[in-house]
Amino acid sequence: MGRGSEQIKWPIHLEVSRVTVRAKEAVEAAGGSVRRVYYNKLGLKALVKPEWFEKKGRLLPRAARPPPKQKDKVDSIGRLPAPTKPIPFLVEASKDLPVQHLS
Repeated sequence: MGRGSEQIKWPIHLEVSRVTVRAKEAVEAAGGSVRRVYYNKLGLKALVKPEWFEKKGRLLPRAARPPPKQKDKVDSIGRLPAPTKPIPFLVEASKDLPVQHLS
């Protein structure tokens, strides 16, 4: 991102695990922000594939704190998704509910 820094024209807000000084300055110069967050392996899996935990009948893990050696390299702990079921895209027809057609 440091090499294409002159192409950033709009403010963007990023959460990343690592960032170079040059890339951070380029994003902030365009009015955006860069936040360095920490995810451990399990937390990253919960972020990318939360359905895996539901399939296994497990709760989503709590966000982990960074190890002491990495505390100065991190701005905050990564946020994990809320432990709720996703809203289905299509509502399945039920025998109890009449199906309405749009005309």
